[in-house]
Amino acid sequence: MCGITGLWNLNGELVEPRMFDMFTDSLAHRGPDGRGVYVDTQVPLALGQRRLAIIDTSELGRQPMSYADGRYWIVYNGEIYNFLELRADLLAMGYQFTTDSDTEVILAAYDRWGEDCLLRFNGMWAMAIWDCRKKQLFVSRDRFGVKPMHYFYNGERFAFASEMKAFLTLDWFPVEFDEEMIATALTHYYLVEGMERCLLKRLHRLHGGHCLTVRADGSLVTKRWWNTLDHLTEVPRKYDDQAERFRELFLDACRIRMRSDVAIGTALSGGLDSSSVLSAMWHIHHSSGNLERSAVDWQRAFTATYPGTPEDERKYAEEVIAHTGVQAVYSEIEPALMLRHYDDILFQFEELSDIHVGPWQVYKAQRENNVIVSIDGHGGDELLGGYYYHVQAALRDALKPFPHLWRYSDLKQTLLSLDLFPHEADYNVPTFSSLLTEKIEALRWKMRGNKSTLNSSNPWLNYYPVPFSPKPLEADRFRLRKRSQFFEKLYLSFHYIDLPTNLRDFDRLSMAHGVEVRAPFLDWRLVTYSFSLPSDSKMGHGFTKRILRDAMRGVLPESIRIRRNKGGFVNPAGAWLANHAESFIMDWLSSEQFINSSIWHGRQIQQDVGGAFHIHNYHVIQRGWLYLQAMHLMRLFRERATASRTLI
Repeated sequence: MCGITGLWNLNGELVEPRMFDMFTDSLAHRGPDGRGVYVDTQVPLALGQRRLAIIDTSELGRQPMSYADGRYWIVYNGEIYNFLELRADLLAMGYQFTTDSDTEVILAAYDRWGEDCLLRFNGMWAMAIWDCRKKQLFVSRDRFGVKPMHYFYNGERFAFASEMKAFLTLDWFPVEFDEEMIATALTHYYLVEGMERCLLKRLHRLHGGHCLTVRADGSLVTKRWWNTLDHLTEVPRKYDDQAERFRELFLDACRIRMRSDVAIGTALSGGLDSSSVLSAMWHIHHSSGNLERSAVDWQRAFTATYPGTPEDERKYAEEVIAHTGVQAVYSEIEPALMLRHYDDILFQFEELSDIHVGPWQVYKAQRENNVIVSIDGHGGDELLGGYYYHVQAALRDALKPFPHLWRYSDLKQTLLSLDLFPHEADYNVPTFSSLLTEKIEALRWKMRGNKSTLNSSNPWLNYYPVPFSPKPLEADRFRLRKRSQFFEKLYLSFHYIDLPTNLRDFDRLSMAHGVEVRAPFLDWRLVTYSFSLPSDSKMGHGFTKRILRDAMRGVLPESIRIRRNKGGFVNPAGAWLANHAESFIMDWLSSEQFINSSIWHGRQIQQDVGGAFHIHNYHVIQRGWLYLQAMHLMRLFRERATASRTLI
């Protein structure tokens, strides 16, 4: 919905208007439709927003927005999909509204229920609410961390922003990179988003399901307001009834996410999850009687194609497009695209990860076609077990405490037929003997006092990665030990590892073009229901994500519903790009800036990657590409910080 900023000078220093404007406008790409700033000079505190107008696009819907005769002020990034239902409840209690926005509903709900209003919201958000009477700032992030929130706090100042790059405009903020977090990202980039520490020193990431309160005395208190383990529910005993309930929840999750005053579309890969979303939208449009505030313009699907690669899924996307009758927009992705826009994409992305240029181009095409909201399939794999290691975890459960032969045989066949990562699947089928060997090795490591492999040395690095131990995860571990390995693997994948990384990546890739992404699979009702289901409802009978497939019978094209192979985005550092980028990669690896880095062994990396090109070892080339990302990102941050601060 937008980009938000805030600054509270707890030391009493006045907020410098020009600097705060630059702080806010650094997020203009997230909100190209307008801007707003509120300043409380008595405190002093400022709130800023760059607007992406989606619900109530009139001037009445602009932010920062006030409520209760100016007592509350809010800046907010996201959408509360059940705002119509909450509005009706609040109207019945005597509350009045002057806008048609969900933002005003949030303020009324906060006035009525305080922090507990968060439990009533079905949506995604990062928000800050200033209470002028109490002189208190309340900051919150949605249950699963869909929308980003970074903050700085040193006792004298508190500042927050949707993206790290915004802090580059603050002349008092030192642009220093955390070498240990850089090492973590270069070694295990998929763990970074689950941590509180950021790539920039002194910045913190507010975890999903958390809120914090800052008071005038300078105190800051962080609180966990949501834990999925506390909200598991009863599910029907019969599998057919379970699938029917899943269908009801999923269709309703899609229905309320179609609420929009601007055009919506979908990013369609042709896989099970995105195809389910588009087919559900089509089904809802033709069968639902409750489409209040639903977008009129929704019938467009945007697909990335990779001609000449095994990962090109256009033929599957075409089946879904033919089934729904929507308009198709194809974006052909070619290797040079990444190189042509390298600095722009990397700065917009602002993290170290496996950057996929395909989605970046798809969201760009959406904005060029005046589609502002994309309803996508993110979260289906992490929620229902779509990856090969989820099947492996279920296989381990089938061997303990004693072997369940039918279940083991079924899951083994499921793993071998995935056609996702066939090279891993071929030799990573857990067996009773392999589990015994693992236990023995783990015991030996424990007796020797060895550290986790996560902290083992990397011959390319001068720093150790940061141990992965998020505070909320540590609090969950005791309860997770009582669960199956499949449950634990899904829980970690969804809450701390895979999904947070994917949500971050797609937030940056979409908001770079001013496009909002909504994900029905992350509806909290569907999440708590799915985590309450037995494992064989999600994994078994030859299929991953079993319950989704059965719930979508008659809605999804049958060929997609029973499709076993799972594609993925082409890796821009693999064979697809490497043959076109060898000179680019090797020139930068040979640069003085790269060779002399204090974080890594530049000369060793240069030699290893150079040798990898000769033998076509794309795994090593990919690692080298990530180190180049690190060098260029640090360069871009320092250059942009210098440029912006000379304008103040």
